[in-house]
Amino acid sequence: MTETKQNPMLATALAIVAGLGLIFASFSTRWLANYGTEGSIEMGLRQTTECGSVGMLLGPAPDECRTKSASDYAKEWNVSEGRYYSAVWAPLGLVTLITSLLGALGLLAGAAVGFMKTKPQLPVSPSSVALIGLMLAMISGCVFVATKPGVPGLAGVGIAFWIFGAGAVVGIAAAIMLAKVNRPADPDLMDDAMNPDNF
Repeated sequence: MTETKQNPMLATALAIVAGLGLIFASFSTRWLANYGTEGSIEMGLRQTTECGSVGMLLGPAPDECRTKSASDYAKEWNVSEGRYYSAVWAPLGLVTLITSLLGALGLLAGAAVGFMKTKPQLPVSPSSVALIGLMLAMISGCVFVATKPGVPGLAGVGIAFWIFGAGAVVGIAAAIMLAKVNRPADPDLMDDAMNPDNF
């Protein structure tokens, strides 16, 4: 059976680009954003920054900005006042941050192995770590965006979410390619079984 030849440089390049994109998105404050004439709001995975007042949001004064943790910001949306938030929003931000960084770490480690052209025998390959991290990050990241606090239209998806999405998709493709490139040699144990010299 002929084995398909893999391109290690392409897999390595894709993994590096995806890994760096995921790291950028993980620490960006622009997962959800809205920029109005009277203010702006930027929501990241761990914190929210408000400047002035956006739409129905009663934020700080027009010339002031404030930054709050995701959990503290979400609690401001009191259900009794007609403002809504999901209790899972802030925890999902933390889960997305951790799994994105785990996926990025797996991609960069797999790229390093591919670049050095070694095929080490590891208990768990970096590609497997990357795939698991990215699959979990895609789920938690999408739910994080869908459960954002506030009234409809308060904030839409920002540039960080799109970079995260592109990084996750490219990262999954790169992880699959790296898994084939970095796979240790698997010798055929039955290759010499019928050699008459062995009898």
